[in-house]
Amino acid sequence: MSAQSSPNTAPYYASHREGVAAVDAVVNGVIKKSKKNGCNAHQYKDVHIQVVPSGGANPDVAVWWWSDVANSGNGAFIQEHTPIAKAGVGVDTPYEFTIEPKGRIFFVQVTAIAAGNVDILVSGFERHQFS
Repeated sequence: MSAQSSPNTAPYYASHREGVAAVDAVVNGVIKKSKKNGCNAHQYKDVHIQVVPSGGANPDVAVWWWSDVANSGNGAFIQEHTPIAKAGVGVDTPYEFTIEPKGRIFFVQVTAIAAGNVDILVSGFERHQFS
Protein backbone atom coordinates (compact mmCIF):
# COMPACT_ATOMS: atom_id res chain seq x y z
CA MET A 1 0.00 0.00 0.00
CA SER A 2 1.47 3.37 -0.96
CA ALA A 3 0.67 6.71 0.68
CA GLN A 4 -2.30 8.60 -0.71
CA SER A 5 -3.46 12.18 -0.24
CA SER A 6 -7.14 11.34 0.34
CA PRO A 7 -8.93 8.84 2.56
CA ASN A 8 -10.88 5.92 1.17
CA THR A 9 -14.56 5.70 2.11
CA ALA A 10 -15.26 3.62 5.23
CA PRO A 11 -14.90 0.76 5.82
CA TYR A 12 -11.84 0.84 3.53
CA TYR A 13 -8.60 2.53 4.58
CA ALA A 14 -5.95 4.38 2.60
CA SER A 15 -2.35 4.81 3.69
CA HIS A 16 -1.63 8.39 4.86
CA ARG A 17 1.95 7.80 6.06
CA GLU A 18 4.19 4.73 5.98
CA GLY A 19 7.19 3.63 8.02
CA VAL A 20 7.52 6.81 10.08
CA ALA A 21 10.44 6.32 12.47
CA ALA A 22 11.06 9.88 13.73
CA VAL A 23 9.13 12.71 15.36
CA ASP A 24 7.74 15.44 13.08
CA ALA A 25 9.26 18.77 14.08
CA VAL A 26 7.25 21.81 15.13
CA VAL A 27 8.99 25.08 14.23
CA ASN A 28 7.62 28.40 15.48
CA GLY A 29 4.29 26.75 16.34
CA VAL A 30 3.67 25.17 12.91
CA ILE A 31 4.61 22.05 10.99
CA LYS A 32 6.42 23.19 7.85
CA LYS A 33 5.41 20.34 5.59
CA SER A 34 4.02 20.84 2.11
CA LYS A 35 0.25 20.89 1.62
CA LYS A 36 0.66 17.72 -0.47
CA ASN A 37 1.84 15.90 2.70
CA GLY A 38 -1.62 16.41 4.15
CA CYS A 39 -4.71 14.28 3.77
CA ASN A 40 -7.57 15.93 1.86
CA ALA A 41 -10.85 15.18 3.65
CA HIS A 42 -12.93 17.07 1.07
CA GLN A 43 -16.58 16.05 1.44
CA TYR A 44 -15.99 14.00 4.62
CA LYS A 45 -17.50 15.01 7.93
CA ASP A 46 -15.60 12.33 9.88
CA VAL A 47 -12.30 10.54 9.31
CA HIS A 48 -11.13 7.44 11.15
CA ILE A 49 -7.39 7.26 11.80
CA GLN A 50 -5.55 4.00 12.45
CA VAL A 51 -2.10 4.10 14.04
CA VAL A 52 -0.27 0.82 13.39
CA PRO A 53 3.15 0.53 15.10
CA SER A 54 5.78 -2.16 14.58
CA GLY A 55 9.34 -2.97 15.60
CA GLY A 56 8.80 -2.05 19.25
CA ALA A 57 7.07 1.30 18.62
CA ASN A 58 4.48 2.90 20.92
CA PRO A 59 3.89 6.20 19.08
CA ASP A 60 1.97 9.27 20.19
CA VAL A 61 0.27 11.31 17.46
CA ALA A 62 -1.52 14.63 16.96
CA VAL A 63 -3.71 16.09 14.21
CA TRP A 64 -2.91 19.43 12.57
CA TRP A 65 -4.90 21.48 10.00
CA TRP A 66 -3.65 23.11 6.79
CA SER A 67 -3.46 26.93 6.67
CA ASP A 68 -2.57 28.74 3.44
CA VAL A 69 -1.50 31.88 5.32
CA ALA A 70 0.49 30.46 8.26
CA ASN A 71 4.29 30.50 8.14
CA SER A 72 4.49 34.05 6.74
CA GLY A 73 2.12 33.22 3.89
CA ASN A 74 4.02 30.10 2.78
CA GLY A 75 1.44 27.74 4.26
CA ALA A 76 1.87 25.23 7.07
CA PHE A 77 -0.06 22.91 9.33
CA ILE A 78 -1.45 24.50 12.50
CA GLN A 79 -2.80 22.88 15.65
CA GLU A 80 -6.39 22.84 16.86
CA HIS A 81 -6.95 25.35 19.68
CA THR A 82 -7.36 22.41 22.05
CA PRO A 83 -4.84 20.03 20.47
CA ILE A 84 -6.07 16.72 19.10
CA ALA A 85 -3.45 14.42 20.61
CA LYS A 86 -3.44 10.69 21.30
CA ALA A 87 -0.98 8.70 23.39
CA GLY A 88 0.21 5.27 22.31
CA VAL A 89 -1.60 2.37 23.94
CA GLY A 90 1.27 -0.12 24.15
CA VAL A 91 4.28 -1.44 22.28
CA ASP A 92 3.30 -2.66 18.81
CA THR A 93 -0.39 -2.20 19.73
CA PRO A 94 -2.50 -0.54 17.00
CA TYR A 95 -5.19 1.97 17.92
CA GLU A 96 -7.84 4.04 16.18
CA PHE A 97 -9.64 7.33 16.77
CA THR A 98 -12.04 9.54 14.83
CA ILE A 99 -11.76 13.23 13.99
CA GLU A 100 -14.20 15.70 12.40
CA PRO A 101 -12.25 17.36 9.59
CA LYS A 102 -15.44 18.69 7.97
CA GLY A 103 -13.77 18.83 4.55
CA ARG A 104 -10.38 20.22 5.66
CA ILE A 105 -6.84 19.06 4.90
CA PHE A 106 -5.09 17.50 7.88
CA PHE A 107 -1.74 15.98 8.81
CA VAL A 108 -1.18 13.28 11.43
CA GLN A 109 1.99 14.24 13.27
CA VAL A 110 4.08 11.67 15.11
CA THR A 111 4.87 13.43 18.40
CA ALA A 112 6.77 10.63 20.14
CA ILE A 113 8.39 7.41 18.95
CA ALA A 114 11.38 5.82 20.67
CA ALA A 115 11.79 2.65 18.60
CA GLY A 116 10.46 0.97 15.49
CA ASN A 117 8.14 2.73 13.07
CA VAL A 118 4.48 3.45 12.44
CA ASP A 119 2.02 3.38 9.55
CA ILE A 120 -0.98 5.72 9.61
CA LEU A 121 -4.14 4.86 7.68
CA VAL A 122 -7.30 6.93 7.09
CA SER A 123 -10.92 6.26 6.18
CA GLY A 124 -13.66 8.82 5.54
CA PHE A 125 -17.26 8.67 6.76
CA GLU A 126 -20.42 10.72 6.07
CA ARG A 127 -19.58 11.94 2.62
CA HIS A 128 -21.47 15.07 1.59
CA GLN A 129 -21.82 16.87 -1.71
CA PHE A 130 -21.51 20.63 -1.24
CA SER A 131 -22.68 23.07 -3.89
